[in-house]
Amino acid sequence: MMHSNLNSESDSPKPMPEKEETPERMVSATFRISRSHHDVIQEDARKKKVSVNTIVGQLLELYVHGERTVHEVGAVRITAPNLRQLLEAVPEQRLAESGRVAGGEMVRSIMKAKGGAVSLEAALDYLKGMSKYGGYAEYNEVRRDHKKVIVLMHALGPAGSAYLGSYFRSVLEPVEGRAKVTTTEDAVVIELPSGP
Repeated sequence: MMHSNLNSESDSPKPMPEKEETPERMVSATFRISRSHHDVIQEDARKKKVSVNTIVGQLLELYVHGERTVHEVGAVRITAPNLRQLLEAVPEQRLAESGRVAGGEMVRSIMKAKGGAVSLEAALDYLKGMSKYGGYAEYNEVRRDHKKVIVLMHALGPAGSAYLGSYFRSVLEPVEGRAKVTTTEDAVVIELPSGP
């Protein structure tokens, strides 16, 4: 095993705060990893022009905020082009129904497990996390005309929009029934009358 010291606080990843909150306090830790893993991480860091500590921090962030949930719900990984092909093979009505079911009770259970409550804030945190760590959409949020507008860009085509639109509508319905969810060929747009 190779000993890798990850002590530099200045190299640690600094998540962009989505809420105004105090930055999380960093700690120093030492891990033992195999030489081959260390070599791959070092090479990746060199190519990306970042520190080994940054790469390891990103991997830990992915595990903490994404992989644990993925394993808990029995999710599988699939490439976006393959998912798009599968979605395109499904009749639109079935896409909407599948999205509604997928965004239902299990998502509410995940919200309860993570934050203790099913709320608009928990639903938006879920959508941000699943977009970022699930890799199926890019989450963007703006305020327009006293409304919070969320645009989730994706590469899954019109069938993906039909599925994700229904999925996101199902996630938000119990906590914000006034949410307006519309779709385009490559995005789902959610308008909330006011935001947390």
